[in-house]
Amino acid sequence: MEDVKQILLREIDTLNREEQRDNRPRFSFNFLKNHPGLWASMYTCYALTVALIFTTEFLGWPAFWGATFFVLLMSGLMLLDVNPRYRFEDIDTLDLRVCYNGEWYYVRTLSEQAIQDILASSQVPDNVKQGIEKLLKLKGEVDFYDVYHLTWGQQRASAV
Repeated sequence: MEDVKQILLREIDTLNREEQRDNRPRFSFNFLKNHPGLWASMYTCYALTVALIFTTEFLGWPAFWGATFFVLLMSGLMLLDVNPRYRFEDIDTLDLRVCYNGEWYYVRTLSEQAIQDILASSQVPDNVKQGIEKLLKLKGEVDFYDVYHLTWGQQRASAV
């Protein structure tokens, strides 16, 4: 069982390194490229707000500077991109990280090398190896959750 965990940890480390998943914010135009309508609507609403500010007697420059600061802050935040780190402990855990990370362990497949390492290990029980071979025949791939479920069942990853 420890061999399987070490192989999964190695795969997770490889994914984190290759995809620069380090929880650090990076400047990126991906959000602007993927959601140009959101940017356009934000600046349209800003223009309408500025028009309202200067056509209303009791609003003025303080409201204008507040709205401008807010729009610039939101624009800057939308240009930050954070790639959260994958962790073994997150497998089969439902908490707030799932909202941000997604259930990555269902959609990320193991590499061929990792599958071969698991199948070649003498420490891995036969029922796990048979389950992996069956999954390869049925769906052609094995994801992290498949291996986790075959190896540890309903046990929480933090307890493993």
